[in-house]
Amino acid sequence: MSSHNHAPDPNAPPDTVLAFARHAASITYADLPANAVTAAKWSIMDTISCMLAGSRGPSALALLEVAKSWGGVPESTVTGHDVKLPAYLATMVNCGMVHQHDFDDTHDTAVCHPTSASLNAALSTAESVGGVDGKTLLAAIAIGVDIQSRLALALKGTLWDYHWVRAPMVGIFGAAVSAGKIYKLDADGMHNAMGLSLPQVAGTLESVTGVRSAVRTMRDGLIYKDAILAAKLASLGVRGEDRVFDGPYGLYAAYFRSDYERNVLTHELGQRFEGANVSLKPWPFCRHTHGTLTALLDILEEAGSTAEVKDVLLYVGKGNAIICEKAWPTTSIDALCNLVFACSVAVAHRAVPLEAVETQALNAPAVVAAAGKIRFEVEAAMEKYGTIEPGHVVVTFADGKKVERYVDRALGHPSNPMSIPRIRAKMENCMGYVQLPDVKNRAQKLIDTVMDLENMKDVRALGDLMRR
Repeated sequence: MSSHNHAPDPNAPPDTVLAFARHAASITYADLPANAVTAAKWSIMDTISCMLAGSRGPSALALLEVAKSWGGVPESTVTGHDVKLPAYLATMVNCGMVHQHDFDDTHDTAVCHPTSASLNAALSTAESVGGVDGKTLLAAIAIGVDIQSRLALALKGTLWDYHWVRAPMVGIFGAAVSAGKIYKLDADGMHNAMGLSLPQVAGTLESVTGVRSAVRTMRDGLIYKDAILAAKLASLGVRGEDRVFDGPYGLYAAYFRSDYERNVLTHELGQRFEGANVSLKPWPFCRHTHGTLTALLDILEEAGSTAEVKDVLLYVGKGNAIICEKAWPTTSIDALCNLVFACSVAVAHRAVPLEAVETQALNAPAVVAAAGKIRFEVEAAMEKYGTIEPGHVVVTFADGKKVERYVDRALGHPSNPMSIPRIRAKMENCMGYVQLPDVKNRAQKLIDTVMDLENMKDVRALGDLMRR
């Protein structure tokens, strides 16, 4: 007999969805702390850059082809293309672009990719509604990032302790709230938007640990489009699930064995916005690799391009050991979650260019040769932060010199941020990768526009900058 209580428990505390719904409905731009606004702006620019780089990805183009064949009202921008689609389909395609190179921002502690969900849901909806100003867009993105990050932060253990991959599982709620903010939903409407998202939650670790599949390249698009549906239905008064997060069939019980800390969900809600704790990625690989890459590339940069590498020893925790043990990749997306391949590229190129992770470049002789010099050992101390590990690397050079480097937080973390020139260089790299014209001026215009977003009267102008 089931141990679940099918009826609501009159003594149970209210489901967290109620606090989130009140919070999401009431927050305005004026309530955002300065660090949340600044973080939102940089994440917006970074996410647009990633989408532009992914706008010619094979699975993204397939999503676009499907969406165009379905047609509909041309209301929302498709990034990197001279096309507009219904908001639902534009969100599907745009979100299907952002993770093509696993280059999008990450909350290192929560282990989710929050701006992909919140920016695309909010902007596609805003373009369809029209007349939405920049302050409203910033508030919508900040609250969506905050809620989905809190949902992931509350989970105990590491990413590898569950069958489900966190990012899309929590991201759909952030996307629904961001779209709901554009629809001006009240607290009851926000509850419904999140309640209508619950039955659409999806995503397993097969997309991270498996091979051959294109799912991880377009995972966000497959899922976050449904947040637009949830928010739209909520705007029409459709009721969603009641006990969304804490109930016997809510998110945590259904998918995560109820292994979560409920108090984390609402701690300092409205005072601390988790967008300020989101990391930008300097390299097109999954965030798990970035601590190791930071340490390795620091050593290689200091040694100089002429220093010949003889041996590279990576110290990794149990989580990163999983992505060290993967077979040599046969597709680009497999390569992006393979730590040995990532380090091989770094050794061969003394950098991590986007071109090096294209499928046709995976067996480049210099990269394959570098792989033969890389080995790893499991070190329990590397698991100190849970899933996203520090970096600990020892490089032995041909002249016998040995250099060891430990990096506590990977480059791009708020405590080890990317410099402004480096962020700009990433943007220009992403634009140049898809051969956009006049890259430097285009990047500067995007930076200037987003940094002044609170003064934009209609965010459709931002959408115009994202077209090809």
